Amino acid sequence: MHCLDTDVMIDFLRGKPDAVKAMKGFSVDGVSTTCLNVCELYKGAFLSGAPEAEVARVANFLRNVNVLGLDEKAARIYGNIFARLKTQGMLKQEFDMLIAAICISHGQAFVTRNSKDFSAMPGIELEKI
Repeated sequence: MHCLDTDVMIDFLRGKPDAVKAMKGFSVDGVSTTCLNVCELYKGAFLSGAPEAEVARVANFLRNVNVLGLDEKAARIYGNIFARLKTQGMLKQEFDMLIAAICISHGQAFVTRNSKDFSAMPGIELEKI
């Protein structure tokens, strides 16, 4: 399974060739994202110049995506990531650490264009497109 970052989904929705090509390489039932990435998608849709159309577009896209939630296992992993990065003086954005924890707890590779923000997080498998 491949867990998609917000940037990958946005680029796909905008028709960017490398994102479209990457998405074609994933199996239909093998694509997921986290509930936090869904929040980011809807935030952008509501802030766009055409919120009704963009919200509908996001909702349509998400019909084919498995949305992974934040559960106790992911929360525990998040706590570990936070503690380790804080100890190392390398804290990252809260959302990014939570997203990483959800991916790790579900055993999924995280597909992103922004591997820099996630590469220091212990246990995450990254795929960059």
